[in-house]
Order: sequence, then structure tokens, then C-alpha cells
Amino acid sequence: MDIEFQRIYNLIKNDVIRLAYAYTKNLPDSEDITQEVFIKLYENMNKFINETDENVKKWCIKVTVNKCKNLYVSSWKKKTRLFFEFNGNKLSNNHQINEDLNDYLFRLPDKYRIVLVLYFYEGYKIQEIATILSKKESTVKQQLKRGKEQLEKLLKEEEEYGFQGKHC
Repeated sequence: MDIEFQRIYNLIKNDVIRLAYAYTKNLPDSEDITQEVFIKLYENMNKFINETDENVKKWCIKVTVNKCKNLYVSSWKKKTRLFFEFNGNKLSNNHQINEDLNDYLFRLPDKYRIVLVLYFYEGYKIQEIATILSKKESTVKQQLKRGKEQLEKLLKEEEEYGFQGKHC
């Protein structure tokens, strides 16, 4: 079981931390959530003996989303969130995130950013995203459309004005 867990961990660890970072916007929380997800996976490995890697990944993505949502419920987290955002925590390059696009993604509201990350980075279909986020497919489609529109607007502003969302 330990060898199988290690294989799955190596296969999806970057996906989990990337999604956690898309939610939390800071590395310490992303790492904590990633650790919690893999602890939960390890505890439940016997349930995944005959499952495909993709099904295990979907389960881990769903757990990641739930852990991220739970993180912001606590009053302590609400008070400390601004501190981490102010310090501008970033993921290092070994987490395979394109920092330029990442900067633009983090200017989007959470509901658009998460859907875009799941769709473009993780390669999930709209139906799968709807299941993972417990939303209707039509809601996911609309959020994906609006997220892409807002992202395009930010990129056009950069191209036209040569700034990254900073006001003169």
C-alpha cells in the first residue's frame, strides 16, 4: 500500500497544491491543505485498490476543494487572510505554475478563478467540475465564460496600457 500511495502522491501532488493555491492565494495554507488531503488519502487507500488513477485524482480534488472552503470558515483564518495576501506569498517554479498568468488569475473573483484552474490547468470537463464543486453545469459554464472574459480584459489592459492592473 505504501508504494501505491507514493506513486499516486507523485502523480497528483502538483495538481493538489496548485488547486489549493488557487483557493488560498498563499503557499503556507496550500501546503497545509495538501498535507491534509494526502493524509486523508493515505487513511482511505484501501477504498481505492481497484480504482483508476483518474478516480483517485477526482476524489483528491474534491477533498482539496472542501478543505479550502473549510479553511475560510474559521474566524482565525478570516482575521489572518489579509496578512498573507499583503505579504504576497507566491508558489515557487517547482510547482509548475506560470507566474505571469497566475498573477492575472489571482485578480479574478474566486468563483471564476477556481473554475478556470480546474478547466485549463487540470483538464476537467464542465460536467466533472460541476460534480467536484457541487454546482449545476450551467453555473460552471457561465462562470467559465465570465472568467475567460475577465481574464481577456485584464490581458488587453496589460497590452494596451503596459501595466498589470495597477492604477496610475
